[in-house]
Amino acid sequence: MSHFVQNTLSGLKKLLDNKNQMKSVSEEGEVYSVSCSFNPPIKTTEVEKFESEHDIKLPEDYMAFLTLHNGARIYESVDDDGVNIGGGLEIFSLDEIKEHQEIEYLSEHGIPIAHLLNDCYLILDTEKLKGGDPNYLNIMEFTELSSLNLNFEIFLDRYIISQGVPFWSWPIYTAENYYRTR
Repeated sequence: MSHFVQNTLSGLKKLLDNKNQMKSVSEEGEVYSVSCSFNPPIKTTEVEKFESEHDIKLPEDYMAFLTLHNGARIYESVDDDGVNIGGGLEIFSLDEIKEHQEIEYLSEHGIPIAHLLNDCYLILDTEKLKGGDPNYLNIMEFTELSSLNLNFEIFLDRYIISQGVPFWSWPIYTAENYYRTR
């Protein structure tokens, strides 16, 4: 498996200004400002301790992210004054993962690693991980859990390429129904 997490994040960081902000384009040409921030990396020993405590081996691509950044906030919308007004992807630090695992409806489905949009979570499917399934990433939208048929690095790459727009819902929008759903 390749680990292009570093290349994906490096490309994103090249687009940021000195305030870690940039302009972004979403559906139908809407232009808005977004902010990105990245935590420092975590020590391998802390990750190994987490894995031991949870009897799980974290996927290599997600580990590659943690060795770069123990959490991040990507494509958070900001107003003209640079104040965060919501949205974006919050990838949890290991400490934040532990906090979110205390939320029963999340932890019963795996390991919550990120929060995005209004009430969506990315969840590592521990059964798929233990079985060696490379498509281990699920999304929980409100209370509905579904497989993204992706791993972490492909999700992250597509999320950044799509500029924070929920690319996973694109296949359901066709020329027949797109305009009725707007």
